[in-house]
Amino acid sequence: MARNSAYALIQTPQAGTARATPVPLGEVAPAGPWRLSVLEVVSGADATAQVTAASQVNDPPREGFGYLLVRVLAENSGAAPLSISGDDFLLTGASGIGWRFIGAIGPEPRLDGVVETGQEREGWAVFAAPVDETNLLLLFDSLTLSGNWADRVFALAPDAAIAPVATAAAEPNSTGVDPANPATRNQPMVTAEWEVELLEVLAGIDVYNLYPASDYRTTALGAADSEDNEPWLALRVRVRSVRSGDDPAFLSPTAFILATSDGAAFDDVITLTPPAPDASGVYYPGGDREGWVVFELPSEYRATGQTLVRFLPFRTDPDPRYINYSA
Repeated sequence: MARNSAYALIQTPQAGTARATPVPLGEVAPAGPWRLSVLEVVSGADATAQVTAASQVNDPPREGFGYLLVRVLAENSGAAPLSISGDDFLLTGASGIGWRFIGAIGPEPRLDGVVETGQEREGWAVFAAPVDETNLLLLFDSLTLSGNWADRVFALAPDAAIAPVATAAAEPNSTGVDPANPATRNQPMVTAEWEVELLEVLAGIDVYNLYPASDYRTTALGAADSEDNEPWLALRVRVRSVRSGDDPAFLSPTAFILATSDGAAFDDVITLTPPAPDASGVYYPGGDREGWVVFELPSEYRATGQTLVRFLPFRTDPDPRYINYSA
């Protein structure tokens, strides 16, 4: 049975609707058909020990990162059974970057499961963030509930909160606007939404060697595949969300694509799962990070002698930009 009497709903209606006003730690908030609360947070060496002990498939966190365990209480106040998992949550902080889909198995009891109407489930969800990240917040934005009507922001520390960004971080420039005059390395391109800069280019076996041995998502293809007639190409880029406000934006893995001399996307390019850090993901205003974009170079494209990449976050974006990755 649900323990409604043990927990009081938040008294301030706007709590949890923005990063500046998160639901306080331990308090319950409505999130669409759910009533959610964060009961406990474990970080540092204790979190790493618990996660690595939970399953032999869990690797230690990568360098500079640490695990974070969050114990969540979820009550289904809707009219039908609902599923919930750690993937329904996004971890963010002062950096403005969002992290989810860690893939690690949490300790018992685990949050993942189906909750019948009027029932509740309590369990651990596993996240990871840079060890120096501050003001950690947890955003519930369900993968199965469309829209943002059920979204809620929860504080993971007593004073965690992040004010909205008052002004845009940079003004748009004209760098890379013309595919005939593309940007090259270390030349930032600034649109109304994004600042993008190419930092490094790798190809073939050098790309394969970027992946840790335990990452089978792409390396299962084999080292030879990275150097065959369609070799792998990796771009290390710096991406920053330059807009103001508090709404997050998602940078798609397909925001970068090979392009022809007239600026059109080249067909049949396979985008590969990049090694960490991935350039794609959730960026709040001011969010800034370096990451990789990886794809295969079709032999038909290499035969043209072109080395052009188009940056276009979504199909209807009016401001495509272009980079010459060989210059």
